Amino acid sequence: MRTIFSIFAVCCIFTAAGAQSVSALDRGIGLFLKGYQEWNAEKMESALPWIAQADPDNTTRYWQSVVQFHVVLCRDEKDAPETVRFLEEALDQNPQDAELSIMLAVLYGRQIAARPVRGLWLGRRVNALRDRALAGGPDNPRVQTLAGVCWLKAPEPHGSRTLAQEHLARAAELYAIEESAECDSRRPCWGAWLCYGHLGDLAVERGDLPEARRWYEAALRRNPLYGPAQKGLQKLVF
Repeated sequence: MRTIFSIFAVCCIFTAAGAQSVSALDRGIGLFLKGYQEWNAEKMESALPWIAQADPDNTTRYWQSVVQFHVVLCRDEKDAPETVRFLEEALDQNPQDAELSIMLAVLYGRQIAARPVRGLWLGRRVNALRDRALAGGPDNPRVQTLAGVCWLKAPEPHGSRTLAQEHLARAAELYAIEESAECDSRRPCWGAWLCYGHLGDLAVERGDLPEARRWYEAALRRNPLYGPAQKGLQKLVF
């Protein structure tokens, strides 16, 4: 009887520990999404200590990568070597993750923008990671969005507004499908307003101001606090 009780007690301890770990991860994801909604780097970053308490598996590393990636974007950091190293390690652990591949490609692209000479060795990595991500996640809206960003932000003559438009437009179609899907707290649900904002920017470049307004307003319907779309809309003059 004592042995049975001991086994039961051990099982309860492990169950409680697992529940605590899940709770920490979910709380971290919630903090990130709140900061992401406000486009606030400090609030997004506050998620990291919570997520770090979770079991160090691929799900945990994915969300740690997502948080750090968006902090870099929000602060407009060009180099971010620590975040790059973290994503490299996360991708080594899970090489099939298309979103990790495309996030790392974007970060390499930012490093090239900071010091163009890096394009000599990082340019091929950007292309390889982008191609791998698109092969592994062709119907993933985040992959399509960030592939568009890669083409949009690449220095001349390596960028392509045409390809950026194609990937971002495809992402917008996929976000419309994803929006109607059943929500899950662990399911990735970011990127839509970034996509719509860039589509608005490209429309401005083409001189299509009604189209630009449509995309900025679409971004703000999804997130009324998204600063880049607010600024884009304010600059439009009809």
